[in-house]
Amino acid sequence: MEDTARVVVTVLLAAFVIERITAALMFFSETPKGPERTRKIYRIVIAAILGAVAVWIAHIRLLSRLSTTAPEWLDAVLSWLVLVGGADRIRDFIAPGGGGGGGEKKQELPPIQFIIEDKDGNTTVQQFHAS
Repeated sequence: MEDTARVVVTVLLAAFVIERITAALMFFSETPKGPERTRKIYRIVIAAILGAVAVWIAHIRLLSRLSTTAPEWLDAVLSWLVLVGGADRIRDFIAPGGGGGGGEKKQELPPIQFIIEDKDGNTTVQQFHAS
């Protein structure tokens, strides 16, 4: 069972690394030059520096936790990439709650209606609004 868990974690880490590298390449190839691109690049650079400091100070090493024989530099780079890429995803996750993004208004849910018809043919309609 432990080997299966190791394989699953390794595949997930590899998929995450591939997705983050692809996203970075697509960003640089598709985003037009301008102030928004500059702002995003600054955000990436700040996250990269903070991630490197966290990996170095807290000695975060993902591959060593999996008991692999990967080189120390590869372990540090992968740990850094997961930390920085994960920070981006966490920002997207918490942004509506005050994490910085926001702008997009939550869509209002339609009311729930219960239509009840009894034996005598009387119809009752109840409406509940989601809050």
